[in-house]
Amino acid sequence: MEFLNDTEGSPEREGVDPLLDLGWNQFFSNGLSDLRGRGRGDAELEPARVLEVRRGSFVVAARDGNGGLAEFEARPSGRLSSDCLAAAQWPATGDWVALRGRERTGGRASADPGSAIVEAVLPRSSAFSRKAAGDSRYDKVSEQVLVANVDTAFIVTAAGTDFSVRRIERYAALAHESGASPVLVITKADLAGDAVLDLVAAAGDAYPFAPAFAVCAPEGRGLDAMAKHLKAGSTAVLLGSSGSGKSTLLNALAGTELNSTGAVKDYDQRGRHTTSSRTLFMLPGGAMVIDTPGLREVQLWLGEESLGGVFTEIEEAAAACRFSDCSHEGEPDCAVQAGLESGSIMADRYESWQRLMKEVRFLETKTNVTAKLAERAKWKIRSKASRQLRRLRGEI
Repeated sequence: MEFLNDTEGSPEREGVDPLLDLGWNQFFSNGLSDLRGRGRGDAELEPARVLEVRRGSFVVAARDGNGGLAEFEARPSGRLSSDCLAAAQWPATGDWVALRGRERTGGRASADPGSAIVEAVLPRSSAFSRKAAGDSRYDKVSEQVLVANVDTAFIVTAAGTDFSVRRIERYAALAHESGASPVLVITKADLAGDAVLDLVAAAGDAYPFAPAFAVCAPEGRGLDAMAKHLKAGSTAVLLGSSGSGKSTLLNALAGTELNSTGAVKDYDQRGRHTTSSRTLFMLPGGAMVIDTPGLREVQLWLGEESLGGVFTEIEEAAAACRFSDCSHEGEPDCAVQAGLESGSIMADRYESWQRLMKEVRFLETKTNVTAKLAERAKWKIRSKASRQLRRLRGEI
């Protein structure tokens, strides 16, 4: 399967590093230089970008030795496995990695990938993460990096039964944490008719700082608005639930079928799940887009500040509360409660913020050792006080 356009060298591009087409820049170059300087035979490590993660291997793109790019399969080294102690450190689609083992001719890597081995992951400029799926009460809480080094996160939701403001808020908070710029896209605009403008407005209210617009990919409507966020050498990711139309959107942007799609089911207006892996494709204009499978669970992996970046009206009001540790549930002089009464804060937004904040704080108690100890100490104090009260009552 070809992920990239034909990038053979040409007289016009002579002397231009083809890695620039994949988003290579000084940040990643510095990361590779640091790695090469550590010794252990790292002087000949070369950069490559991960296009797709497979079971036990990676599809990567690297220089082909002739002024262009080559796609090939590479396998993880034992060193990579030992260095990546946490799952979040393992290469993800979009990552830049350091390769070893390609045959070299005249000091340059040949077009033949040979036995390419991935030795290390270079530092990331951004990473879209979620809490790995599972019940936090029993499973080890860990981070799952879905994609890396992304500039723009297209949060895709379809008109009709798929549309959910609450899901948009959740995705926007994760995108805010990742370092990518969120863009809200309402697909299947034809399902909503004239009401599509109301959906765009509702999406915009969910995250006021992100552009929001509707598209109808089969008809080509709205694609120009997306194209403004797709510059040559930049990377975007399509995020959304299964059947929201991400692959259809990708194919419409490319002008050809890059990823297969499924027919929409009449009874729930959802497309069949077709994308099974996170894969980076290059569009004809030089922009890169990562298509992703629909996520069954979008559990948060972020700090309170990223949540505040989505619920800005609540964050701003909270700064005016009388108490710095105000829970915004009943304390005197609570500016958030005053905002609810005046209508400057909508009740559904407040309730959504409460749910997500509880999730974030629960996550922090699971991941932050200091928070764990504090939580444990708090319950010890409460338990001791409870025992003393029971003694006074003669219960024990």
